[in-house]
Amino acid sequence: MKPTSAALPTTRVRGARRLAAFTFLFFTGMWLSKTVHPLYFERHDHLVQFGLSYTAMAIAGTTSVAIGRLADRSGPRLLMAAGGALYATGMALRVVHASPLVAVLSGVVAGFGACSVFIALRVWILYNTDEDQRTGIVSRREFMNQAGMAIGTGSAGALAAFIGTGDRGYVAVLLLAAGCVLATLLFIPPTKPSPHTASDGPDSPDSPEGKKASRPRLSDLFTHHRGMAIGVTGLGLLMGFYVSLLTPYLPLLLADRGVPLAWVGTVLAIASLVRLLAASLAGRYLRRRNPLALFLGAEACCALTTLCLALVTSPWIAALALALRGAFLLGATVSQELLQLNAFPTALAGVFFGLVQSAFLAGDSLGGALGGWLYHSLGSSHTVLIATALTVANAVLVPAFYRSVKKHSTTDVTTGTAVDVPA
Repeated sequence: MKPTSAALPTTRVRGARRLAAFTFLFFTGMWLSKTVHPLYFERHDHLVQFGLSYTAMAIAGTTSVAIGRLADRSGPRLLMAAGGALYATGMALRVVHASPLVAVLSGVVAGFGACSVFIALRVWILYNTDEDQRTGIVSRREFMNQAGMAIGTGSAGALAAFIGTGDRGYVAVLLLAAGCVLATLLFIPPTKPSPHTASDGPDSPDSPEGKKASRPRLSDLFTHHRGMAIGVTGLGLLMGFYVSLLTPYLPLLLADRGVPLAWVGTVLAIASLVRLLAASLAGRYLRRRNPLALFLGAEACCALTTLCLALVTSPWIAALALALRGAFLLGATVSQELLQLNAFPTALAGVFFGLVQSAFLAGDSLGGALGGWLYHSLGSSHTVLIATALTVANAVLVPAFYRSVKKHSTTDVTTGTAVDVPA
């Protein structure tokens, strides 16, 4: 008897190990470059060019919906290959520090590449796993993400110093980072055909009628899935906004709570290790549990630890709250992605993941822009209280939204009408 999907371990998903290797190399290269990039430009007093590159990359990220449409049409493998090559090229251009034009070009190319990879990774999971297997795959991918971040940030400065003084070390690390990302092309996992094109008969993908019918249309986003599109856009904006109210200002927040400046970096490194540990345990703990309940619990705990950051006066309790918040935020992120994978219509999954990514980046930009003003005008405690309130709102709104999506899906199936929202 063929085993059920629930009985299959994560390692039995075809291509899972290649996906893990791809993710690890990509994020290791990303964080090697992100750590050295501003240091290299600052060395030459070219932080204006660095800002141009960063802004151009963020603007390129707003095209995520169009990139997601490419994933729906062409599949995740092509997008992984194109995204990896583009991101590696953009990273290699970072060795040119004096030219504003090259800085903008680097940001645009890298932005297109990074967005393509982020969307392709999610679409690949949707196409190649069932609901019982996704928890393990998403958790393993997040572990590789965190491991790559830890190794990239932890080794970048040491590598630059070891390779050589002056520009030699920085340039070598930037090129090494680009090489890590380019090496992901060797680990692109195989994929199944898109489920919405895998049909037989006169409407099969091989017939002209089938090709026309199976081709996803962007207009469907506004006709059949308008409510879901509005919902995921609003939730993406909210999460991006409240995350960016805290993340860029964590060193300042810790210093305000009395953590000695010499220990701020150590506290942040320990928090990264806690997230890495949480990612390693997430698959085992989250499997066979309801993603809605998991998100509500994780996000509620995230709100509680954020509140602690606003109210406590002990520096070490603040450091502990920060480390725990990172672990809970990781759990909320994984469970929210599982909700998206189970809810998004397969034919437009790439578009929806692109929409989520664009909305998050827009919220992130807005939060980052207002965060400095809020910290200056209100102080860190009141700003963190605002972030706490937004986290509570997110903890309530996300489960309510996906519960509504599931309810409408069930109603459509029961009444025999056209199903609007399920994957």
